[in-house]
Amino acid sequence: MMKYTAQLPLYPLALALAAVLASPVAQAGCGCPSDRNGAPETTSIGLGESFPDAPDLASHPAWSVYKFLRDGVEYVQINDQYGNVRAAVGMIESTLWVLPVGSDADRVTTSSSVTPGGIPYTLYSADNVEVTLYQDGTVERWKVRPLEY
Repeated sequence: MMKYTAQLPLYPLALALAAVLASPVAQAGCGCPSDRNGAPETTSIGLGESFPDAPDLASHPAWSVYKFLRDGVEYVQINDQYGNVRAAVGMIESTLWVLPVGSDADRVTTSSSVTPGGIPYTLYSADNVEVTLYQDGTVERWKVRPLEY
């Protein structure tokens, strides 16, 4: 005795599933990073890399400044012209901390009240952060400070 089982065509089922997943209701609860307009937010990958796939924001040709965003935390990385990572700083609003990466990590300040010795060169100043290089002979020191919110 043969048992009959109904087989549904797969095309209409797949089309219905795609419509549900593409609906605004499904996307609203996805937890995907986005800006206030619903467009995907750019999340750069490459923190710690010599030449990350991110725009160079530095105003000086001998230096590179990169910004990254991940899980609501912003990062600023400073590289020299050869791609050597010199320092990186994490930021949440006006709270900054130096990451233990780069050859100059021990010569970075995030304090507004501390000014390193040397000649200052502002490499990047926009949005919510300013990156300043202080050169004293052959020694580079850095000040990364939050701009007013």
